[in-house]
Amino acid sequence: MIGIALWSLVACDSAPKGYYEVEGHIRGVEDGVVLTLFRINGQAGMGIDHDTLRDGRFFFRVKPEEAKREHMTLLAWRDDFPSMALHFWAGEGDRVTIEGDDKLIYSWEVEGPAPENRSWQAYNACARDLYDELQRVAIEENQIRLRGQEPGADPTRLQAQYDSLGRLQQKVLIPQIHARQIEHMRRVKMDQIGLMHLEEMARLCKYDPEGYPHREAVVELYNALDEEWLHHPTAERIRAQLYPVKVVAKGEPMVDGKLYDLEGRPHTLSELHGQYILLDFWSAGCGPCMMALPEMGEIAKRYADRLQVVSITTDVDAMWRKTSADHPISWHNWSDGKEQMGIYRFYDQTGIPNYTLISPEGIVLDRWMGYGSGSLKQKIAEHLQ
Repeated sequence: MIGIALWSLVACDSAPKGYYEVEGHIRGVEDGVVLTLFRINGQAGMGIDHDTLRDGRFFFRVKPEEAKREHMTLLAWRDDFPSMALHFWAGEGDRVTIEGDDKLIYSWEVEGPAPENRSWQAYNACARDLYDELQRVAIEENQIRLRGQEPGADPTRLQAQYDSLGRLQQKVLIPQIHARQIEHMRRVKMDQIGLMHLEEMARLCKYDPEGYPHREAVVELYNALDEEWLHHPTAERIRAQLYPVKVVAKGEPMVDGKLYDLEGRPHTLSELHGQYILLDFWSAGCGPCMMALPEMGEIAKRYADRLQVVSITTDVDAMWRKTSADHPISWHNWSDGKEQMGIYRFYDQTGIPNYTLISPEGIVLDRWMGYGSGSLKQKIAEHLQ
């Protein structure tokens, strides 16, 4: 990245044809901080560039993938920064400026032509003090993790501190932020940014049904959506969170659906009847998902006579195809084109990578989430040997 060398070129009101530009002016942060730029496609983000803060400045020149404005995020992978990303939108010819006074990156101010930027900033502004506190707590969590690696650390005490901070975030700060954003949502016209925040709230309605206090308001706002937004993919995800389908359990028959390979040929899980099936729900933006691919290939080869491995993407079509080209998958690589709204919902365990082992008779034998080196081999061996 040659951001500083290009700085003198950033003097006009628009970016060069075929590009958009992002320039940052950050005070109160030391030089040397590396900032990584992500492009968001559907529910996944892919890192596309990085720049190092020098004299309080950073710069990106980006060639957009699509004609429409892109959703981007900016993140600093450091323990003294929160694990929260700045969001902004940009398209060809745009110039976006970012201003900040500290390491609370989520709260940095964004100016750019896209209306999404103004809306996002308005939602942040109504709860900025709470967002700042949320970020400070996230940084404190990072420091606790670091102290846990020091000689003589007391893991019990540190875990108690860590858990206390988690409760502060989930039970106090986030509900308070959402309360303010709900009031803001009631005052303004619904837009894409409002839907994004409503989806975050709906997710908590699903995964913390007893503890999350705003379900009634979230349902009210969802029911008030007009036709312009009711059939938007984000609204469909909100509906799925508020009214989730029954997730298949161990001992129950598998859930099937129409799936497609990269050539567009249709498939179903039923066509694999008579062999074990390992379902792998994955995304290109999921690090552990990608790390698991080599081990999955070993399993597919070792048990080829009795096990079929089926990787099902939760990504949009373009990202699925690009990732499949960059990381060839020799086993079944399928998609239903519905991201997280298709067959994935029936096997959802709150995250990915997400695995389900199915018997030759089509009965769910086991389900688990997450990946560590050797974990897939161990799981499959438990059932097949």
